[in-house]
Amino acid sequence: MTHLDRETVQRYADGELADAQGAEAHLRECASCANQVVGEMQLKRAVRDAARTAPPDVVRMRVQRRISSTAGRSLLPAAAAAVIAFIIGGLFAAGSIASRWSTRELADLHATILASASPVDVLSSDRHTVKPWFEGKIPFSFPIPELNGTPFRVIGGRVVYAHQQPAAYVMIGKGNHRLSLFVSRVTLPLRGMDGYDAITWRSGGLCYVLVGDVPRADLEALRQLF
Repeated sequence: MTHLDRETVQRYADGELADAQGAEAHLRECASCANQVVGEMQLKRAVRDAARTAPPDVVRMRVQRRISSTAGRSLLPAAAAAVIAFIIGGLFAAGSIASRWSTRELADLHATILASASPVDVLSSDRHTVKPWFEGKIPFSFPIPELNGTPFRVIGGRVVYAHQQPAAYVMIGKGNHRLSLFVSRVTLPLRGMDGYDAITWRSGGLCYVLVGDVPRADLEALRQLF
């Protein structure tokens, strides 16, 4: 049996896998891959929970302890099947995470990206580099304003998925803070962001969601620039 590779496991756990149904079919039959997905989801949750209440060094220590505490553990095939049944039947009641991107997943994705060693696929402070990078990767175009002379700066971008459709993610900095801007053709939720402030708006047929741990006035100021 061919197992899911590491990238596929991570994308499935993050809700970014386009062929989530195919992965779910494999997970029902493969205890090894099911173990990996469950571990990835547990790690993701640990990172998010730690990131809300602790500085980066403490986050790293908590995550390392979480990894150490679960190292060597494995689920029996029956247990793995039960866990996957719970995931598919509960969290993914209407499909995969990608087809049902809730507020919690959006907050999780924000925290997970910020905690990642490689949070963006294109790293540049030049909007003329970041904006063209999305061409051919997402089925729409969106503006990135000139931020020179403002408190904000572009850091980079990557492609994520919402409702099984590619969406744009742009990381924006303000001082030591990093903000997440999600841009999608589908309407993204904004209720109970749970630890983060966020604002949303629509423009040109696109939905924008801006998430960060800065005062709401800063988010509103950045929205005005868009």
